[in-house]
Amino acid sequence: MPEKQIQNGFSRYIPSSDEARRWGICVTDLGYTDIAPGTNYPPGQHPEKYTLNRKTGRVLQEHQIVYITCGKGVFWSERSGTTPIRTGSVFLLFPGVRHRYRPHRKTGWSEHWIGFAGDQGKKLMREFFSPDKPVIHAGIDADLQNLFRDTCTLAKSESFGFRPVIAAKTMEIMARIHTLSRGEVLRHPANELLIRETCLHLKDHLPQHFDFNRHALENGMSYSSFRRFFKESTGLAPNQYLLDLKMRKACTLIANTSLQIQQIAEECGFTSNFYFSRIFKLRTGFSPLGYRSFFAPPVDL
Repeated sequence: MPEKQIQNGFSRYIPSSDEARRWGICVTDLGYTDIAPGTNYPPGQHPEKYTLNRKTGRVLQEHQIVYITCGKGVFWSERSGTTPIRTGSVFLLFPGVRHRYRPHRKTGWSEHWIGFAGDQGKKLMREFFSPDKPVIHAGIDADLQNLFRDTCTLAKSESFGFRPVIAAKTMEIMARIHTLSRGEVLRHPANELLIRETCLHLKDHLPQHFDFNRHALENGMSYSSFRRFFKESTGLAPNQYLLDLKMRKACTLIANTSLQIQQIAEECGFTSNFYFSRIFKLRTGFSPLGYRSFFAPPVDL
């Protein structure tokens, strides 16, 4: 397997295999490089099909994801035009799209990258990203950095079955970037804290009525903004999230206690036993008593 050790960096080009192709994502190359200020770019030698010409750029036959964790520079593609790159930027390279990029000579930059092919990778990139907007500001995100580092560590060790594992890591990288791309406002510390504290309060006070509109206004925002931030963070609208918490607790109490159904409904914040039973059956496919009969642990003889 071709491997190149370079100063302050690592790169590896991975031959494809039938097994890797069956997983739908075949990692073809990956690595990291620290480009010092004043250094020529790109450094080192790379296979011909990956060579980046500073003037004419290049066209790849695969996707690549490049994450800049330090420094700044510039990116250009024939679909997006020129975009400045800063610390925390991610830029995406698409098959058949000519592009070029480089760090500023005064700052250099630190880059992590991973290249991949395959039907599943192509589908995910088509569904969630666009060659017209290939630059995303992800910020300095510890989880994303760790994912890139893990893929390099696995490629270095070539442990048994590493190809499908780094394919899965690549999907995680895409998922993390997509999450981070959904708005810097959501990642504002004050908003993150508000959503986290709201979720904890809901979990600890299920029997109590909770007014999301009033809660949003008390925290200086409209309900529509609060709902959007909440759904971006949890994947569910506030009322759906609350109902999900109630159903989880109800299932636990029905299966593991001898409490009356009416009492369980009250402890989970339902004022109507009839409404609770109807919602419970819609969500689980069982009546509350039917769920207890099916899922309750057997009584020791």
